[in-house]
Amino acid sequence: MLQDGQGAGKAETGIAATLGVHSDVGRVRRHNEDSFAAREDLGLWVVADGMGGAAAGEVASAIVVDTIAKEIEGGAELDAAIAAANRSVLKAAASGHGKPGMGSTVVAAQLQGSAYKVAWVGDARAYLWGDGLRRLSHDHSRVQELMDAGLISDEDARLHPQRSVITRVLGGPDGTAAASEQVSGSLAPGEGLLLCSDGLTSEVGDAEIARVLSNNPAVNGQGQAAVDRLISLALDHGGSDNVTVILIGIPAETTKK
Repeated sequence: MLQDGQGAGKAETGIAATLGVHSDVGRVRRHNEDSFAAREDLGLWVVADGMGGAAAGEVASAIVVDTIAKEIEGGAELDAAIAAANRSVLKAAASGHGKPGMGSTVVAAQLQGSAYKVAWVGDARAYLWGDGLRRLSHDHSRVQELMDAGLISDEDARLHPQRSVITRVLGGPDGTAAASEQVSGSLAPGEGLLLCSDGLTSEVGDAEIARVLSNNPAVNGQGQAAVDRLISLALDHGGSDNVTVILIGIPAETTKK
């Protein structure tokens, strides 16, 4: 389920903007359980990947996106907004809205000028791009734990039989493993953020993502084309899951001296 946002377009001087955004059902799934928000008015961008089957996954991810946006609009901090989203998913499931045990991963970015906060739960990811590509988030997943322990490689992880096992999720069977992690920093001229569901990263490696973004879409105005290219690569590599990508940056006219 997609959440309408401001979409790609121009922003005020020095303000981060949506350079590109798209969500695709993929080649295998019948329903899109991803939701997203691109709220330039709040300086907020969110990608949520629902789980729990058709209808339930859509419900959970939509609740997560809507709740985070409402909480931020009301002045909440990003981590508190994500905690509120967890409570909202659990409350909805208990009241019969959706299905028991439904859940969602999430990654969210909040920007004020060039300063950013990124928070996440699960394996939806955030990257810093510009002079290369750097992953900001650290997956809450079984394969990430195995990688951290040195038991498998990055390539092994993409094919591992437990690659879909998530260790933190909003909602879920009991809602206790829902703590978000957060990082903060500042965008330099020509840098930006990429948010995505695991439908991208399960099919497209970091090196491929870096190549697509190497021409700096904030400067050349090709942000939407870069997003569309990343979606196409995920589909070409199998498209086994829903895939959602948001590209955020400061448009070229605001980064020039």
